Amino acid sequence: MLWYDFKSMLKPLLLLPGPMQIPEEVAAAANKPLFNHRSRQMLDLLARLESGCKPLFGTSGDVIFLAASGSGAMESAVVNLTSPGDEVIVAVGGTFSERWGHIASAMGLTVHTIQTDWRYGVTLNQIKSAVEQWPRAKVVFATWSESSTGVLIDPKPIGSFLRSRDLILVADAVSGLAVSPMWMDEWCIDVAVAGSQKGLMLPPGLGIAAIGSRAWEQSRKATMPRFYWDWSKYKSAVPFTPATSLLLQAEAALRFIEQRGMNAIFERRAAVAARIRALVKDLAMDVYAMLPGNGITGVRYPEGFDAKGLIRRLDEDFGIQIGEGLGKIQNSTFRIGHVGHITDEELDYFTASFRACLN
Repeated sequence: MLWYDFKSMLKPLLLLPGPMQIPEEVAAAANKPLFNHRSRQMLDLLARLESGCKPLFGTSGDVIFLAASGSGAMESAVVNLTSPGDEVIVAVGGTFSERWGHIASAMGLTVHTIQTDWRYGVTLNQIKSAVEQWPRAKVVFATWSESSTGVLIDPKPIGSFLRSRDLILVADAVSGLAVSPMWMDEWCIDVAVAGSQKGLMLPPGLGIAAIGSRAWEQSRKATMPRFYWDWSKYKSAVPFTPATSLLLQAEAALRFIEQRGMNAIFERRAAVAARIRALVKDLAMDVYAMLPGNGITGVRYPEGFDAKGLIRRLDEDFGIQIGEGLGKIQNSTFRIGHVGHITDEELDYFTASFRACLN
């Protein structure tokens, strides 16, 4: 009966690195009436959203909202913090951290990459070596939560070191925000970017940038051409048509988090992650990340295992979608996402279905 209910009512059940299930009250908020986005009502909504997001980022800085994916928020960071001809450092620990380099290269910047062990992510010693090797670089782009591997790095020592050298640190928090605790100001992160379709439990399409005072100062000096991505346009104004329905859903999602308590949300994410990882290990597979966060479990499978067949059967026979591997580990891993809202019933169903497929 459980199988029939999910196949007929909730197909597909998403255990992707994003998007995932959306709580009913968040989904319902999309049906609220639209209104003039150049109005006090919109400014008030944005102010409430900014206030609600600051604790999730762990910042007293500004938070702006872009009608874009997380990649759009990443590009906004690049163009607001650099000038033509600048050198930047990019720490590569997975497919999505590589994107920092792709964006910076497209802008004509000189990109210096730190190639890391993808199971661990970038280390403080690697950052120190890079800064010594490329002393002209003023901005370092790193990924706090790597969606292709499940690794969650510790940015605090890295941020402290870069701050002591007066360098700007930008962090990709797309799959980490509202999934694992973040303390942006304490960790000396100057900018953190995120997207809506993961820990915030929204549909895709909303990019978010948290911007500290040092980043604002840097953006005023930067001369990279920018128009839509110009952060200064978004401060205390609505310069372009916003994703109004997503903003209304974001308000509902922040209320969902506030009502349950931010710490309780993190504890729940951690408990789900622990249960999924125990399942993976019980079935003789390995968790790829040596330093995993709460949101994504990269699974390393034995040689000869038919991962594509597993993904296909979960979808076709059980109505469950998980993620394939990406980049250089595409053919040795798959990914189970638990960045967002998942009930005990859904978790039980996934566990039984996953076991059935492997058996």
